[in-house]
Amino acid sequence: MSSEVVRPVRGIGTAATGTIAFSAGTQVVSAAMLWTPVDVESILSATWIAMFVQVVAGVLFIAWMRQARLNSDVITSRHQHRYTNMWIVVGWLIPFANLFIPYAVMQDIWRGSDRTQPMVGLQKRPKSGLVTAWWITYISSNALGVVAGRSAVDDMALLYTVSALGLVGAAVLAARMIKRVTDMQELVPVGES
Repeated sequence: MSSEVVRPVRGIGTAATGTIAFSAGTQVVSAAMLWTPVDVESILSATWIAMFVQVVAGVLFIAWMRQARLNSDVITSRHQHRYTNMWIVVGWLIPFANLFIPYAVMQDIWRGSDRTQPMVGLQKRPKSGLVTAWWITYISSNALGVVAGRSAVDDMALLYTVSALGLVGAAVLAARMIKRVTDMQELVPVGES
């Protein structure tokens, strides 16, 4: 273990969790508007607001992820992670790579935050089912949202609603994941203080 210090991530984690929840809520409101006789301009405005909030939530989540990764490097070893720190951001931006790199980075953060297995190599530690559930729910919901945007008007409301509900599920899983990683990183092993 490094002599560096594990830095607090609870504040940025709380901010990320709150904006992720708010983002999921704006998606639900946008979906609900598709079921009502609201003018197109109102729906577009709600959609733009939802997209803006989703970007803010994404930035805060990536900021949390970056600090959690730096802490994971201190707890375990940066040399055991599959991707270097630059991939925390870049992995979200590259098409197709963004379907697996953020998931792999998050799994490594989870495993690297576990102080109960100091003698076990990072890649030999068990993967998190919570991280996997979050990622599948998040990717599926976003893919369904893209399909909804390209579907016939008759199908759009239903598909977008299912996508929004999936994003609510992904937000709940993300909140649990953020809390669990934060708790693991703040845990001071017996004999260290």
